[in-house]
Amino acid sequence: MELVSSQTMQKAEKALSEKYGVDTLLLMENAGRGVTEEIVKVLQCHSFSRVYIMCGMGNNGGDGLAIARHLRLRFPTLSILVYLVGKGKELKKDAQFNYQVVKNLSIPVVEISSSQEVELERGALVVDALLGTGITREVEGIYREVIEKINASDNFVVAVDVPSGVEASDGRVMGEAVRANLTVTLGLVKRGLCNFPGREYAGKIKLVDIGIPLSLEEVKLKADGFLITPSMVKEMLPQRHWDTHKISAGVLGVVAGSSPLLGAGLLVCLGGYRSGAGMVVWPLASSLSPLVKLFLPEVVSVNLSSSGEWHYSLSHWEVVEKAFQDRKCGALAVGPGMGTNPSTRLFLEKVIENSRGVIDADALNIISQNIDSWKGHLTGWVITPHSGEMARILGVSTPEVNENRIAASLEASSLLGCVTVLKGAGTVVASPRGEIFLNPTGTSVLASAGSGDVLTGIIAGFMAQGMNSLDSAISGVFLHGLAGELLEREGKKQILSQEIAGKLNEARRMVENGEYTLSFLDGD
Repeated sequence: MELVSSQTMQKAEKALSEKYGVDTLLLMENAGRGVTEEIVKVLQCHSFSRVYIMCGMGNNGGDGLAIARHLRLRFPTLSILVYLVGKGKELKKDAQFNYQVVKNLSIPVVEISSSQEVELERGALVVDALLGTGITREVEGIYREVIEKINASDNFVVAVDVPSGVEASDGRVMGEAVRANLTVTLGLVKRGLCNFPGREYAGKIKLVDIGIPLSLEEVKLKADGFLITPSMVKEMLPQRHWDTHKISAGVLGVVAGSSPLLGAGLLVCLGGYRSGAGMVVWPLASSLSPLVKLFLPEVVSVNLSSSGEWHYSLSHWEVVEKAFQDRKCGALAVGPGMGTNPSTRLFLEKVIENSRGVIDADALNIISQNIDSWKGHLTGWVITPHSGEMARILGVSTPEVNENRIAASLEASSLLGCVTVLKGAGTVVASPRGEIFLNPTGTSVLASAGSGDVLTGIIAGFMAQGMNSLDSAISGVFLHGLAGELLEREGKKQILSQEIAGKLNEARRMVENGEYTLSFLDGD
């Protein structure tokens, strides 16, 4: 699903309205009618005593005034009250027109200069038409106070286009934002509605048209991102044929674990197998192989020399390289639990120089210690940092990363030449070509030690099966998140990360059979 920034939406509307000769007033009229139809559906399901329409002084407020008129025509006896933050005579042309019509219909309009003038009874429906996509700075003054009153009213809220206070392009909350139950977005879905924290404020999202064919391609514009959907993932997933065998199914090589952190490697292997890889090859200390066989006998272990507390070192490289070549490994999963010993760093350089796959955890920390030497050198790789690891890669603070996760992901991909998976609530996938994909699946159930290790194995497992790095990342994060949702549906609040891998087959089946839809979207 295409996602746009507020800037792209404005350009598209302008270009297409000029091409088709559609007046901007008609666009506002169509927007008002479209939102009204969705409000009617809400009114038919709930017994609301009154509708409050909160209007700002821009086009979003004009949409709100058009909604007031359409609601009056549909429900002649419905109690409707419009609050306008400002003076009606100061509204711009299109909004001014709708304001005059509302006044002519005797719909009460209260022009306010203080939030103290706003009274919102409980049991009502509130329409948020205060700010829309035009916000460029922190919400202050009366607008902030009115938003706070809306949120405190505990009423059902329908936001027009974007909840007021949510930055439409990246989902940031600009100081304060309306918490909507339903957001009716116009023309094209705004990227900020699908990126956290904006998605949390949007509630359910419904897309309505505004009466012109909004084709980005037609006006030579590009989408500013994509929402990962079940249908998108279904098209990407590899399929086995009747004559597939364990080698042709894909062989995954694992470079993970050390004496104290063997479990990280086991979870990577488990994720790789559950993603569909036909074989997982794991070179590790000969002293640790018996433990691996005990917990996951399917793993093909390759014995490496060891003494004392074991970790990968440069002396292991030739054996590891030969093992991966002999078994035709299609991709590697590198990093979880491997440690950051100086000798391990030299070994990592060899691994990355000669392969493709996924880099996570300790390997990312090694890279971040000398980021300049890695710039542009990770072509063919996927990195999967959490916010803290991303902060170290970019040389900024973790709060700075979380302030704009989309921008951070794009910067990392550009810097290193790789696909980036920024893990967290609303995982972001970025390509070195500047593409953004937002993952809608997932739940707090996934906040468990080892969850990221399983994800590393899943993505690398897809790469081993022949998928490209971007498609592997997109499919991996989607199915990993869906597996978490399935565990939550079973009533589980705390899980073992190996349970995520155990749900991957069911998650994949649901996607392939069309049994999963995105709950926050009205349609896939």
